[in-house]
Amino acid sequence: MPLRTDRPATPSVGDCLDRLEALLDSRGSWFGLGGSGRRDEARQVLHEARALLAKEMGRLAQAQAEADAVLRRAQEEARRLTADAQERTRANADADVVREAEREARDIRAVANREADEMRRSADVYALGVFERLDAEVSRVVTTVRRGKAILGERTGGGSTSTRLDNEKMASV
Repeated sequence: MPLRTDRPATPSVGDCLDRLEALLDSRGSWFGLGGSGRRDEARQVLHEARALLAKEMGRLAQAQAEADAVLRRAQEEARRLTADAQERTRANADADVVREAEREARDIRAVANREADEMRRSADVYALGVFERLDAEVSRVVTTVRRGKAILGERTGGGSTSTRLDNEKMASV
């Protein structure tokens, strides 16, 4: 497979999975195994990684939607309470009533903002964990690919190692 120069400097997880899939789909011997069980196993890992990524992204989107809904409800409640307080102020010129309504509105806004911030932080922590696990899995697959490339490079570079020794190396990959 020729080197691609049109890749972005920082590929996305999807780009990495697409590249791995292209490697798996390429013709010829794959790590000297001729497309045997290793290819199927790698393809299975690739499909599992794609499925996990989609599932985790769905969970992340759901958590974000829930956080946004909590914030919207809190803001609506704060607006409603503020509007109620303003109406009471117009109806009743008593300064104590006005101060109490404003204090309640501030308190509700503060609680709503704290809850929304906490939900956002929780969603961010969850997403970070998902990306860290995915990064580790993709790194493991990339390491395996690099080992295979190195072994194939040794074979094609005119090295004097025997085929038996190369096959022993492949067994350890």
